Amino acid sequence: MAMNISNSSTKSSLEYANDLQSAMSSNPLKKDETSSEERSKNIQEAASKVDAKSLVTGYIMQFQMNITISSETNFSSQNGLFGGTSAMNDPFKLNSILNGLDLSSIGYDGKPIQQLTQDEAKALIAEDGFFGVTKTSDRIADFVLAGAGDDVEKLKAGREGILRGYNQAEKSWGGNLPDISKETLEKALEKVDKKLASLGVNVLDENA
Repeated sequence: MAMNISNSSTKSSLEYANDLQSAMSSNPLKKDETSSEERSKNIQEAASKVDAKSLVTGYIMQFQMNITISSETNFSSQNGLFGGTSAMNDPFKLNSILNGLDLSSIGYDGKPIQQLTQDEAKALIAEDGFFGVTKTSDRIADFVLAGAGDDVEKLKAGREGILRGYNQAEKSWGGNLPDISKETLEKALEKVDKKLASLGVNVLDENA
């Protein structure tokens, strides 16, 4: 997958696209607008500088970034709730793990995690809990599947985003993540890989 593209190149292409849209939507009837000849020239100039490949790559990179953030939020929240760990007993570490995470973005509208009791935290990561393996892995994988559809490149980008989110959560945790998160990662990737396989992509060959 061609993901190696500089930020400046992507930004430039997106800016040209915005210039093109602006030029095409301008009202030629306004007296303070440029002449029709100048407007036509502006459209042609902007269109000539739009690199379709860069635009598509830019959108895929943005998609991957969104997946990474979503995955990190899910994994970090899950880790912060991990029952009986030092995180629940150490408010400083817990705040560090959850700092900046938008839990509402993943559908969590319950009691603030920092205010949970041990029993409430354990209930959230139980088998049928909001941050349990099944619901968390489904939430992560479904975010990828819903956004990518049958687009193989987006599915690959989403898969990579899940792994990046996991790695970011691991950095916040300060070491290897608990087994619950490893199992969640495996199940989320399994669901995405199943979709890729249905589209004729062998993930094992891709990662070889």
